[in-house]
Amino acid sequence: MIPPKAVAGVATVPVDGDINRYRAVLVETQEGADFYIYTDAGNGWEQAVHARDIVWRGGMYGQEPWMEVSEHGSLKIYSENSAIGRNRWEQVLTIAYRRGVFVVAGYTYSHYDTLDPDASGQCDVNLLTGKGIQDGKTFRTSLKTVAVADWTMDTRPPECALE
Repeated sequence: MIPPKAVAGVATVPVDGDINRYRAVLVETQEGADFYIYTDAGNGWEQAVHARDIVWRGGMYGQEPWMEVSEHGSLKIYSENSAIGRNRWEQVLTIAYRRGVFVVAGYTYSHYDTLDPDASGQCDVNLLTGKGIQDGKTFRTSLKTVAVADWTMDTRPPECALE
């Protein structure tokens, strides 16, 4: 049973294909957030995915995860530290339903230093195509598309590794 006060977000998304829709639930845990996906293929809701600690969560405002549905029907899960220290960051995971599997289709990580305006950057990767861009330079990632259930808060394309 998911405690209601731990729910950070819920979204119901229509899908074309072998399911009619899915319901995503983001639940805050001790240090992160668990992610659940329930699907409806016409027979009621069934749990399809449980990803433990998919994103990081801190203990205060500006460190809480949330999610949104994009204009194209993908789901975006946000995590951030915009509250403490000089190193601030935001991470966005794009979740998509492809060939009967929920996958992390995109990864974006932006960061900046509150005291050094030149210490900032962004890494954006389309995991479906393998194409990425980091600080204006294109690359191909070695990370293949990852099933949502296998992604953790420590997973990231190696080309986007933190220094």
